[in-house]
This record gives sequence, C-alpha cells and structure tokens, in this order.
Amino acid sequence: PEKNKGKKKSTGKELIAEVNKVETLEGKQCNCIFWSPAGRTIILAALGDSASGTLEFYDCDNKSLVIKEHYRANQVLWDPSGRTLATTVSQPIGGGHFKFAMDNGYIVWSFQGKQISQQSFETFYQFQWRPREKLFNKKETAEVSKNLKKYEKQFNAFDEAKKRKLRLEETRGKRKNRSAFRATLARLKEIRSNMKQERMALLNGYDSEDESNFTTKEVTIETILSSKEELVY
Repeated sequence: PEKNKGKKKSTGKELIAEVNKVETLEGKQCNCIFWSPAGRTIILAALGDSASGTLEFYDCDNKSLVIKEHYRANQVLWDPSGRTLATTVSQPIGGGHFKFAMDNGYIVWSFQGKQISQQSFETFYQFQWRPREKLFNKKETAEVSKNLKKYEKQFNAFDEAKKRKLRLEETRGKRKNRSAFRATLARLKEIRSNMKQERMALLNGYDSEDESNFTTKEVTIETILSSKEELVY
C-alpha cells in the first residue's frame, strides 16, 4: 500500500481546554454572585431580608475590591453593556402587605462601585434595563477606536461645559441667598432704628448705642508659656 506523504491522520479526538482554579475568595458573607456581561467584574452580594445588603465589587483582572451597601436589597441587575448595574428593594407584584415598603427603590452603580443615582418609591415592583443591541460592526468599531482621541476631546469639552453650567447655577444660587440675607439684615436694622426712641424711653433716656456711655479699660496680662533652666560650668 502507498503511504500518504504530508497528510496527518485524524485521531477523532477533540481538545478541550482545561478548567483551572485561579483564585479563592475567603471570608465572604455573600449568598449570590453576579458576573458582568462584559466579564472581568463580579458582584458578591448579601441579599434578602435577613442579610446585610453588602455589595462587593471585585475586579478579577487587577484583584481590587470595593465594598458598598444597599440595605434590604433583594435584586442585582446588570445592564446589557456591563458598565452599570442596579440594586433594588422591590415588593411582590401579587400585592399584599410588604413590611419593608419604606425601603422601596433602587440605586444605580458604576461597574467600579461608584453610586450614580438613587430613587425611593412608596410602591416599587420591578426594575428592567432597556435591551441594548450591538450597534457597530467590526469595521465601525475599528474606526471608532482609531479616532478615539478626537472623540475623547469632544466628550471632555462636553463634560467641561456641563461642569461650568453647574458651577454657574451654584454661584447664582449663592448670590441669590446672599442678596436675600442682606435684604433681611437691612430690614431688621431699619426696624431697630425705628424703635430707638422707644428703647431709650424704657431705659430712662439711656442710649445703649452711644459710645460715650461706655468706659474703655485696657488690661495687660503676662503669661509664661514655658521656662527652661540650664547650668553653665
């Protein structure tokens, strides 16, 4: 029989990647774990009525851990992009008395554990993220990556404009409060000035605002703060 040169025989065996333990996180009091849809980040959560509501944001790449808390939280919901998540305290849709209604609401977090927003509601049943489609193909994604510096400048300019607007609003509010304070102070001074004659009549003509009715005496008191004795031979 002729030998087939240059051809490899198929053994019919399929190679399967081996699963290896990477790390063990010990001493965690969580009862649920939630992986980010984007990978890398995992949430170790203690959910439920009897749990502490502790949320541990663990970055599997750089091994960093951020600990937060949402008291009585009973759900953790990642958004489809994996950049933000929500923790909620929600009551059963079926109705009936919910003993923790005063805690109803949600908190939105970044994947790094930074709180973005918080809302409370008297009745709160469900939280759902809008489905996110993949908008770009590979070519468009590469184009965005290529021009990332340009987009970064645009986003930074937008952020600066937003911060400037917030600073102006804050300054405008401070000016308004300062003007209101000065107006109130002027009004009270006018009222006091109009009541001066009444005060003097009650005090038998004594004017408490007249500096000549006061005697100024200066007293100097010397105090030794520290002393040190040295013997010189």
